[in-house]
Amino acid sequence: MSSTIATGIDRRPAGGEDSDRPAAPLAPIRLVDVDLGGTVSGFAVADRLAPADTAARLLVRLHGHPLGVLDLAREEILEVDLQARIWAELGGPIRRHLAERHGLTIDGLPATGFIDDDNLACSWRTAILGRPPAATVVINTCAASDALTRTIDSALQLDYPDFSIVVVDNRPARSGVARLLETQFARETRLNYIAEPRPGLGRARNAGLAAASTGIVAFTDDDVVLDRDWLGWLVAGFSSAERVACVTGLIVPLELETPAQVLIEAMSGFGKGFEPRIWDLDEHRLDHPLYPYTVGIFGSGASAAFDTDRLAQLGGFDAHLGIGTPACGGEDLDAYTRLILAGNQIVYQPASLLRHQHRRNMAAVSQQVRGYGAGLTAMLTKHLIEAGSTRSAVLRRIPAGVAYAISPRSAKNARRPPDFSLNLSLLEWFGMVYGPIGYLRSRLAG
Repeated sequence: MSSTIATGIDRRPAGGEDSDRPAAPLAPIRLVDVDLGGTVSGFAVADRLAPADTAARLLVRLHGHPLGVLDLAREEILEVDLQARIWAELGGPIRRHLAERHGLTIDGLPATGFIDDDNLACSWRTAILGRPPAATVVINTCAASDALTRTIDSALQLDYPDFSIVVVDNRPARSGVARLLETQFARETRLNYIAEPRPGLGRARNAGLAAASTGIVAFTDDDVVLDRDWLGWLVAGFSSAERVACVTGLIVPLELETPAQVLIEAMSGFGKGFEPRIWDLDEHRLDHPLYPYTVGIFGSGASAAFDTDRLAQLGGFDAHLGIGTPACGGEDLDAYTRLILAGNQIVYQPASLLRHQHRRNMAAVSQQVRGYGAGLTAMLTKHLIEAGSTRSAVLRRIPAGVAYAISPRSAKNARRPPDFSLNLSLLEWFGMVYGPIGYLRSRLAG
């Protein structure tokens, strides 16, 4: 079995007499970090595998920077020259990193790796102009859980000199979150609790925004593990251009242990690649018929930092959008779109990394897929009925949007794995049909 880059392992027959056989079940994939700052060894990767693991996904990093992923079948790990395979697949990103950060030109991976004698060369500290500004990390939740505890623990370990944490409880009457913080984090002076009893992720994010007294506010969810440099690289992204109002980061899976987790990651995942990007309405405009209403290109609300004042000036997040409202989602998509339309820039910085706990069962994935569809069209409905300046722009994009959603040849659908069933597609389309109704219901509910 050959390796694949940045996708799930492809179990489809290549053709011939086996091409009509059903796809094999989605098997678990063991996730392993490999940093090229030291010796790369197939034996070290093999030691991370459990007896039942049939495949591994290597997140290849260099001095902490994620460069790409490499998928290998179990039998390949000790059989291939792992260094040669990594170089063959990721030589370009490795070269660029060393040239840009260290001024080095190389022709292959040294046996002992690239020892980083100059730690600052690969640090977010060198990318920030001036003194690192104070920042607020907002964690949205609605239930006390081990996952929330894990997220808070990782936030407290962030390598950043000046930050506080706000936990926004969107179900305070019965979540148990306040009690959890009192019992497990009572001595953490950087940790603050905010109750937002009105349901909806848009409202919860606005509560966190209102509680932030710093110039930068970073949002995440209660089912992630933050990399130590996550916040530093988000903040560094604001120095990438002159009009940056938002910076998003790379999201990789925390585990791929169930068929549902493997499917949702292969379908789209949450990551947006391993190269930094800048988005705006001018020089960095995407050549796409749906831009800037393009689904998900800017990043995910689970890993996004904002210029606090610019976001507040736009009115924050739409309270009628988001999980927990009849609209089912779309509050982050709407915020990104409004920022771009207002003349701001959004930066995607993959060096800012977090690990997301994907949903483990197919029922939850089905609900998630339906919510994706509903959130998108709910957001578009908002722009149709609220702003005359964007109404005509949205209407012009509807034909291209419909084609993008349902055509099997669109970039969105072509990458979907064979295990993505017609049933899931129908659920997504049903969500898209429901989205406008959901948004109007949400507005009527107040």
